[in-house]
Amino acid sequence: MGDFVIQVNDLQKSFKDNHVLKGVSFKIQRGEIFALLGSNGAGKTTIVNILSTLMKLDGGSATIYGYDVIYQQNKVKQSISLTGQYAAVDGILTGRENMILIAKLRGVKTPARLPIIYLNALG
Repeated sequence: MGDFVIQVNDLQKSFKDNHVLKGVSFKIQRGEIFALLGSNGAGKTTIVNILSTLMKLDGGSATIYGYDVIYQQNKVKQSISLTGQYAAVDGILTGRENMILIAKLRGVKTPARLPIIYLNALG
């Protein structure tokens, strides 16, 4: 596993004839803050859905804490927490504060140490 908490290699996903992800690759190290930016329709939500096991990938591979998102879905689900931008209970909280709040509600012992991934639409 090494120091990488998330590894994505040559990720591919299509919806019928629409190729949304064409060979996306990245690695996120422990303690790193990673921002996934792109215009609407660029595939940001598709990547998050694949990483959180909500959607199957068509090609490539992805791991969370070394767990394969296809073959070790239960381990991935036990290792992550996911919240959307509109799930905050307080509009004053920052994105990071919202993630820490959700982690605390889920009983995470050290929520401030969690890797945080921000999604933002440009455009």
